[in-house]
Amino acid sequence: MMAALVALPASLVAAGAKGPLKIFLMAGQSNMEGHANVATIDFLGEDADPARAALLKKFKPDGKTLVTRDDVWVVSNGAPFDKLQPGLGARKDVAVPGSDIGPEYGFGYFMGEALEEQVLLIKTAEGGTSLYQNWRPPSAGPLPNAKPEDVGNMYRALVANVHDTVRDLKKLFPAYDEKAGYEIAGLVWFQGYNDMFDETGRKEYGKNLVMLINDLRKEFKAPNMKVAVGVMGVNGPLNEGTINPKQKDVREGQRFVNTVEEFKGNVKAFESAPLLHPKVVELTAGEWLRVRDFKKDPHTAEEKALLQRATSNMGFHYNGEGRFFILLGKAFADTMLELTGPGAK
Repeated sequence: MMAALVALPASLVAAGAKGPLKIFLMAGQSNMEGHANVATIDFLGEDADPARAALLKKFKPDGKTLVTRDDVWVVSNGAPFDKLQPGLGARKDVAVPGSDIGPEYGFGYFMGEALEEQVLLIKTAEGGTSLYQNWRPPSAGPLPNAKPEDVGNMYRALVANVHDTVRDLKKLFPAYDEKAGYEIAGLVWFQGYNDMFDETGRKEYGKNLVMLINDLRKEFKAPNMKVAVGVMGVNGPLNEGTINPKQKDVREGQRFVNTVEEFKGNVKAFESAPLLHPKVVELTAGEWLRVRDFKKDPHTAEEKALLQRATSNMGFHYNGEGRFFILLGKAFADTMLELTGPGAK
């Protein structure tokens, strides 16, 4: 659900940094919304990789309280927030922070850390939506046997969200520097699950994603807008091929952008599946992946305790693993900073 844009009190808005406001669009379905309870972020500190485990200190500097950033503003499904904060994942009332995070928390943190300019994230996401139908870009044309209002409805919602936000920037964020202006610098795309269930949607995913990127660049008059695509990683790296050929089709469609000549250096897809904790994948999808028989080898008490610490949702929501969503946000930021080049600290 989209919220009406409401101005924030000037007293609550941090002073913007110098230079044009850097705007990053974030779009997708339920996993762009994010269903990871904030309590599961602590599991990041248990990571076997010391560098990853050390990231928890960034998000909980005092070991207790999750960090916020005044140098990153957020408009999430139409609701403005004067600072990046936890709780801007899926929630019943979009105007009020909840208990979940999505990729915006990690992405916003690392973009704010890297860039001198004020950052604004504009997130548009809704569960159960497909690129083939709901996000269908204008260049892809109409769909037979579908109501026109149901085709491209999320594409139009994203466009409206962005236009409404940039039109009212000074009203929404009084510290916005109108003289410095703004730049729509990038798009973060994380989607794909619902496209698995339509054969044509799976097969046409790559070309539809190319058209989505090109249409959005044209719509926002932002030909240099960089794009980071997270390749769907539900149930980990093994969940394609003969185990899940449908997911392989969607993953290949997302990887396709890396082969498009005009996208070289300005669009990049990266693999999200390896960011999932391998033990969590084994414990939640082991039978499906044919790596563990739970009838013969059931969860131990220690493994059950691990799942309690690490997860908060279903497998198609990346198990609601806060660790994963922090690492995913960082991967989006690393990819975006690689593409944007100059302008980083």
